[in-house]
Amino acid sequence: MDFANAGFSGCRVLFDGAVFSDGRVSFTRAAFSGGWVSFTDATFSGGQVELDAATGTVPIGLVPGDGSPLPTGLNLPEAWYPSGQ
Repeated sequence: MDFANAGFSGCRVLFDGAVFSDGRVSFTRAAFSGGWVSFTDATFSGGQVELDAATGTVPIGLVPGDGSPLPTGLNLPEAWYPSGQ
C-alpha cells in the first residue's frame, strides 16, 4: 500500500488496531500536520512500514512512550525516534 507523499492535514485517520505483517506500507515523505492520525494498538509483526522522510507531528501511538524499542520493520524519521534509540 502506498501513502508516499500523502498529506494528512486537518483530517482524522485511524489505523487503530491495524495489523502490519508482511508486505510493505509506505508513508515515505508523507506530511502529518494539523490533523489527527492514530496508530493506537497497531501491531507491527513483519514486513516494512516506512515513514522515512515523513514530516510534521508524530502520529499518536506510533512511538512507544514507555521506552520500549521500536518494532522491527518500522522505519521512522530520526527526529521522531524516542531519545536513546
